[in-house]
Amino acid sequence: MKNKKNKNQAPLTLEGLASYNQEVLFPFLKDNFASKKELTEFKNETITNFDRVEKKLDILLDEKEARQYQDEKQRKLWLVIIKALKKHNILSSEELEKISRLEIF
Repeated sequence: MKNKKNKNQAPLTLEGLASYNQEVLFPFLKDNFASKKELTEFKNETITNFDRVEKKLDILLDEKEARQYQDEKQRKLWLVIIKALKKHNILSSEELEKISRLEIF
């Protein structure tokens, strides 16, 4: 039995290596690794999606700043109105207390 060589133990030839590469290695690489074209497409898609997200975030941040500005103006307006109503005794103490409990200011 020692004289019989197993097929897997035969010396590797260039033809055997080429055959192995075509049958085993290249299909494995194709299935498990991305090609340059696939990576480029992925990169372009990712950048495009990132640009969309960035635009939406910019819009949301602008809207937030505008809302904060409007809220601040409204808060100041209500302070003036309440102060005037209090000064001219238009609001009762009970009404002023209710407004204070709302914690708008």
